Amino acid sequence: MNHTDKNKQEEKDLIEELQEEITEIENEEGQIDEEKLEEAQNPEEYKCKDMLAKVSADFDNFKKRVDRDRDDMIFFLKNDIFKKILPRIDDLDRIIKNTPEELKENALYEGVVSMQNKFLSDLEKMWVKSFVSIWEKVNPDMHDVMTMVPWKEEGIIFDEFEKWFMLWDRVLRHAKVIVWAWL
Repeated sequence: MNHTDKNKQEEKDLIEELQEEITEIENEEGQIDEEKLEEAQNPEEYKCKDMLAKVSADFDNFKKRVDRDRDDMIFFLKNDIFKKILPRIDDLDRIIKNTPEELKENALYEGVVSMQNKFLSDLEKMWVKSFVSIWEKVNPDMHDVMTMVPWKEEGIIFDEFEKWFMLWDRVLRHAKVIVWAWL
């Protein structure tokens, strides 16, 4: 092969390579895709941008996971503290509920009611809320059924031993309830 033939072959190979590169950067409509063109011109820069995007996404996921883990840790720490306080609130509820009518005008009774209201107000400031379940339908996510009593409507709560409480949007303690049921 002489020198001229060799040059022609090199030109032909170069033209084929260019046509292949153009085909690679064209989109479905046959137009040049700017992103693919930039990638073909600067492959190292494109790889850096791609790596930067991945690292940025990983960092965002890391921040979200740390925030979620922090919230979980705070919930479990508060949960531990509140579970020790809630039985005292239950005791106050029982005192108020079982006080005879003739003693309800007493200053001691009014002090107990005031103390319970302050406890509940303080808990609400710490995002803990209590709910009354009487006359509602049983929900296994919120209620623990202690016993059932025969009645014509099934699954309706008619008394509760303990109220249920939530901290933020999570159940802190399930209500312990008595339910009507067909027996």
